[in-house]
Amino acid sequence: MNKTYLGINVSHGASAALMINGTIVVAVQEERFNKIKNFTGYPKKSIDFCLNYAKKNSLVIDHAAFSSTKNIVFPFKFPIEHFYNIDDWFNYYGDKFYTKKLSSGSVKPYLKNLSKDKRNSADLYLPYKNVKEKDYFNNYVLFRNIQKKFLLKQSKGLIKKISFLDHHTCHAYYAYFSPSIKEKNCAVVTLDSEGDGINQSLWILDKKKNLLKKINESSECDLARIYRFITVILKMKPNLHEYKVMGLAPYAKKNFSMEVYKNVFKKILKVKSCKVVHNKRPKNLFSYLLRKTNKYRFDNIAGAVQILVENISSELFYQIFKKYKIKNFALSGGVSMNIKMNKKLADLKFLKKLYVSPCGTDDSLSIGACYFLSRQEKPKLLKNIYLGQSLTNNKINLKLLKSKFNSRHFKLRRNVSSKYVAKMLSKGSIIAVARGQEEFGARALGNRSILANPSKTNVVQEINEMIKNRDFWMPFALTILYEKHKKFIKNPKNIMSEFMTIGFDTFPKNYSKVKSGTHPYDKSVRPQILKKDYNKNYYSLIYNFEKITKIPALLNTSLNLHGYPISSDLNDVIKTFKNSGLIHLYLDDNFLISKKF
Repeated sequence: MNKTYLGINVSHGASAALMINGTIVVAVQEERFNKIKNFTGYPKKSIDFCLNYAKKNSLVIDHAAFSSTKNIVFPFKFPIEHFYNIDDWFNYYGDKFYTKKLSSGSVKPYLKNLSKDKRNSADLYLPYKNVKEKDYFNNYVLFRNIQKKFLLKQSKGLIKKISFLDHHTCHAYYAYFSPSIKEKNCAVVTLDSEGDGINQSLWILDKKKNLLKKINESSECDLARIYRFITVILKMKPNLHEYKVMGLAPYAKKNFSMEVYKNVFKKILKVKSCKVVHNKRPKNLFSYLLRKTNKYRFDNIAGAVQILVENISSELFYQIFKKYKIKNFALSGGVSMNIKMNKKLADLKFLKKLYVSPCGTDDSLSIGACYFLSRQEKPKLLKNIYLGQSLTNNKINLKLLKSKFNSRHFKLRRNVSSKYVAKMLSKGSIIAVARGQEEFGARALGNRSILANPSKTNVVQEINEMIKNRDFWMPFALTILYEKHKKFIKNPKNIMSEFMTIGFDTFPKNYSKVKSGTHPYDKSVRPQILKKDYNKNYYSLIYNFEKITKIPALLNTSLNLHGYPISSDLNDVIKTFKNSGLIHLYLDDNFLISKKF
């Protein structure tokens, strides 16, 4: 009997996923449709995409589930992450709102001004007009009813049942069914900013029931919150630029960052009984961090907060190992995006295997919801995350491309082999690639990527000037063939990182060959370790590149305009290509488009 499930995440990283007979067949993010990066809200267009897939396949959705039980209206009626600048964030966390709220002061003037802010111009889909101020922050039932009613109307009878699931349960089930997990004796850890009142949980498989069992949870794990506040204090955008703080951290001198860590961060949290809890945590955390870090340099602050995250997570894993004798760990939640923390965890002596789910942020909760709904039916591991939109509804053809690219400004070539493209890359060409279904999540994994020869030192500057405009300290990533990766990357435990979720050190001997795909200061790498059956087209391109250069790897960064999500369908890809300095675009069916000069 067919079973079809729909998972929905209403949060930042709004998304929807569809599972049929235990297999995830679709997972899409709202930002790819409305072009609002890290969109916060109801994923209407993502749900429509899943519903249309079900209709085309003559399916009725047996059960749809939202991935939270305690969402509040405020961050969706006023999705400030869409439009706040740094000054706004300082006001929000400072005296205008956050501090007043902590001291039970009136925030009515702030909310009144916010309701008039014309920058809140996105289509939020849900009917918020009748929601009163008294219901902004604590009326969970109201918001559940708003979402359920809207979904019922949207689905037009296609959904049999709707429910609301616990946030961290969805994180845990997503982590447990991520690719590569083979060991059933595996502890699942979730770490994030907050979801349904919790920000850390521990799960272990109940072997009798063959289901995950929650061991404990904490509402006091402020790792993500501290990292977010430091992101603001360093004048970057929270819930978006934490990765920049992580990229900055290696530039700090260890003794200076340790001084900041000891004087500012060390006593805030501790690990007790396999839980992260408060130690000497100040009531007004933002105000405390702003004051205490004021005399320190920006790079040392970044280094110090990274030490905090690494030390606390390492102690948490150690206590779990000591108590439960478990050596295999799976990790999800927003904090799991910290690849340098994950490197530290992978290097722990007692740890045998670490599985970090692809895109462990709230985006993936929709997939986790599907896995929870199907938990009794032995669902299949997530095979890969090429789960989004294809370039077009049909095959790309010459007539279609000629209508998009006039011959005066573009050269269009057909039947261009991966060998030819590999040769172009070997000579220093930078090539945008858009093939097959788009990747789900924050990482480009070869289907919506910009690729370059990682041994060419000039390509980083060229890519930044063409399109990326990345901060000067930020590294690019690397895709490397699984069979050859140990010649370049230190990986004695054979830990898989198919989704750029774990950091690794490189070997000095071969470093120059992959230099441009590594961190320029500490020479670490965030690799996509690629097996042939994961993406045959992409594998073939790198395989042919290696034949020419003896380098089994390519620099890989996402195909998008600065400030926008990863490019999605053909029109989006073409817009990105035409509005950037990129010269070459390699598409499905071996079409190569090049700009004429």
